[in-house]
Amino acid sequence: SFVASEGRARVGGMRRGSSVACSSACGRVWRDLFTGPTRCRAGTVTYASEPSRLAGWLVLPCRRDYATRDDSSTHQSFSSKTRRVCYGGDTRTHVGLPFKLTSTDAHAALKKWTKRKPFRPWSLRDGNAHKPSLKTVFLPHWVFQCEISVKYRGVVGYDAGGGKVTWTAIDTWRDGGSTKYDSSSKETQICASFGHRRDLLSALHGKHVGSLPGRNKNANEESDDTRASSPEINLISMPDRVQASLDASKFGAGPPGQIYVERFSMKRSLAWELAFRRVRESEREKATELLKRNHKADAVRDVALDITLSPKRHVKAVLLPAFIAHFTHGEVRGPSGDASPRKHVAVVCGVTGNVVVDEDVVDVGKARTAAVVGGVFLPALCAHFCLGPEFGGIIAAQTALGSALAFAVAGAFARRAPVAERERVERVRVADETAAFAAAMRVGGAGDKAWMDESTQLRRDDAEWGRWKETDKQNWDETEREEWAANIWQWQRLRKREREERRAHLDAARFRLEEATRRDEEKERRWGAGWRVATGAGTGRGGGGGGRDTKGFYKLLGLTAKLADATYEDIKNAYRKEAMAWHPDKHQGDDEKKRAAKTFRELQKAYLVLGNKTEREVYDGL
Repeated sequence: SFVASEGRARVGGMRRGSSVACSSACGRVWRDLFTGPTRCRAGTVTYASEPSRLAGWLVLPCRRDYATRDDSSTHQSFSSKTRRVCYGGDTRTHVGLPFKLTSTDAHAALKKWTKRKPFRPWSLRDGNAHKPSLKTVFLPHWVFQCEISVKYRGVVGYDAGGGKVTWTAIDTWRDGGSTKYDSSSKETQICASFGHRRDLLSALHGKHVGSLPGRNKNANEESDDTRASSPEINLISMPDRVQASLDASKFGAGPPGQIYVERFSMKRSLAWELAFRRVRESEREKATELLKRNHKADAVRDVALDITLSPKRHVKAVLLPAFIAHFTHGEVRGPSGDASPRKHVAVVCGVTGNVVVDEDVVDVGKARTAAVVGGVFLPALCAHFCLGPEFGGIIAAQTALGSALAFAVAGAFARRAPVAERERVERVRVADETAAFAAAMRVGGAGDKAWMDESTQLRRDDAEWGRWKETDKQNWDETEREEWAANIWQWQRLRKREREERRAHLDAARFRLEEATRRDEEKERRWGAGWRVATGAGTGRGGGGGGRDTKGFYKLLGLTAKLADATYEDIKNAYRKEAMAWHPDKHQGDDEKKRAAKTFRELQKAYLVLGNKTEREVYDGL
């Protein structure tokens, strides 16, 4: 009855609002058909809510949770409007770290953070509250294990004096060795929630995560050195979100019912793309240092990587404990000039107490006091003792004027310093991004070398993800960032597929050219060097009929007299001339426009073939 109620099964693909089965879960699907349906989070199987759109299809259940972003431990039911897909997979396999800090410890960690620099405020407040407001959460993560082998190359620069740099390209690939990134590496720990800034989440990442459980099956066969270098297994099983929240509440991390478990809103494949980007950034920094040291260079740019990934990869859905702190400091002016408190966000790790704040805040009062005391009163006091009391009035007047000036300048500096630092970092990022895009843009012409170079395109992909991570991060919006990430990921996959198809097309063309050359050499061995003249095949590039225009491409461009002797510049100039003459916008009347459009398309086809070195060789060999 379970199968007959909906018709035939639909396997593969996903849609929001319904449970669907992936093709990789076929074994589980058939087991569920015989042993009973899989229980979802609410304890029942969820079917498609729109039978009219899925008529005749059976939507099989899968082990994916459906929840709102902030999944409270006390909530058990969700409406179809608020339900959002979760990509965490089977919750029974989830692992995580328990809270080792209470909410009091989190406030103490924030207090300790304020004391690390002298100009930070004495304490943090949230509006009228005397301390920051805390939100206790388990943040979803995808944690990977992988091993890579790296080759690198780049452009090194040497100081030529006068502010000039002489650049030298290192074209040969250099061996960068192999590196293992386990689950304790920051590069492989990716938060699966779009609700938080990526730089703030670095507080949760580090070696304290430990190894993934269940991966050391051959522990008896490992050497003592390998076992000693492997991180400890700190992760515990967390199949039940409610129980994890209750345990955290009992420990003192937060009041009951107010400890949240956020949903997995990021697909595992997208998380791997972000993790692999971090790995490439780390390897690019290593390659930069190696190029500087090995070539004794003063600067390095355009570092390209050739990374080979080991097939042994592991991944786990992990829940990491955190405190999200909100506080106010300073003020911000609205469009109408009204001042309002500036809101700040900090993330405190629930295990180590690491703190990362959205920006480094400066206490204006401390800055003004230091400026007045250090810049005015101390010099005035020294002048009073050196010059004598008869100059006391003049010194007092100058001290008062200097105090007022220092008071105003210090306040402006304290407000401007964080903004200036943020702008400096943004300028550096934009310069690197511009260079990456300029190197990777497809410029057309023979070969499209930059477009087909995978390392150059990976650098462009990294720049795109850097833009997604850093652009306007002060106004981070979960929905916008999620859609933006999906769009970037989709276009990167499309570009990669296009390069693969282009590469396959060039390989096929190269094979045809080699085959034509082989046949010509065979004919020359059998009938001698004069077989071309005897058969009227002509001479030309590719060993074939280079003296003939098989499809009339040279004739369309007006190059019949040159044929195979035409240079690339001749072809490009001829195409521009003919394209300007046959552009449909330059012709009147429907018939004329149709004839011009047809000729224009033929010109484009001719230029695509003759403008590419490999395809032209194949064409000339026909």
